[in-house]
Amino acid sequence: MTKLTTGALFAALLGTQAGAADMPYSLPFNDTNEFSRIGIEWAQAVSEATDGEVTFEPVGNSALVTIPETLDAIAGSVVPAAMGVASAMAGTIPAFGYLELNLSVPVNNPPTEDAMPQIFPDVEKLLMAHDAKALWIMPAFGGGLACTQEILQSVDEWEGKKIRTAGRWQAKQMEAAGASPVSLPASDIYTALQNGTIDCALISGSIYLSNSLFEVAPYFSDYGFAGNMLITLVGIDVWEDLSEAQQQAITKISDETTVRGTRELREISASEAENIAAKATYHKVTDDEMAQLLERWDPVYREAMAEVSDETGTHLVETLYAYGR
Repeated sequence: MTKLTTGALFAALLGTQAGAADMPYSLPFNDTNEFSRIGIEWAQAVSEATDGEVTFEPVGNSALVTIPETLDAIAGSVVPAAMGVASAMAGTIPAFGYLELNLSVPVNNPPTEDAMPQIFPDVEKLLMAHDAKALWIMPAFGGGLACTQEILQSVDEWEGKKIRTAGRWQAKQMEAAGASPVSLPASDIYTALQNGTIDCALISGSIYLSNSLFEVAPYFSDYGFAGNMLITLVGIDVWEDLSEAQQQAITKISDETTVRGTRELREISASEAENIAAKATYHKVTDDEMAQLLERWDPVYREAMAEVSDETGTHLVETLYAYGR
């Protein structure tokens, strides 16, 4: 069977028969990234379950479509399938802006792998209105605060610190904690920490390790931040061209991937924490410290929720807010 791997072959993705389809599957990261790896495994499982009749061909590094353009590309049939980032769709789907917030997704109450299937129907409905069919979702785990001079335990110690953030809502969270948010490209974080341009960075464990930030920010407070969401989606026209049996097989595998992928990411995050503890001065934030931070951030969560006016989006953000509170 011929596999489609380049943009030049997009026009061939919708063959004349619903029984067979080879489709490029755009991934935002390289093939070694944990998100990409789970997406590749999903694509392989779909091919096996459909006896090779439906094949999603992973293409990494945003080579087919950039992260901000993913939803438009899916809705416009520029690409048939992609893994999108929820916060990058917030301009079109306001409820997804809430997911930019740190701790917007529960970790333990309930366990994230239990929460994801519960919120999936809302995610699916929100995307359906934009001619995109959501297949499965998983969040990002493992956020913490990497600092150059000291461990910051109490949120009161964040006062006046210059902290690198990503996006509008994270900046508001820093302001609510008394810190000064600094917007920087990810590629500039190491130098900014090294030069003292910033005191700390809100960062995932994987980026902290892969970019050797422990060399310039050797104090890491592990807040276990979970948030945002990776969503694998296809165009409505692609979905409707599949047979009912193919749809059922893909749905079953996708539902399983939502749970399995989320659990695997949580386990990877725990392993990364062990690696960080071996390379840096490491502090696992206590329940009391987390409660203090959530209290300080509560007005920001409420402000983000207030910007969502549609029924489905409101239900999604209210459900997320209620978790763990």
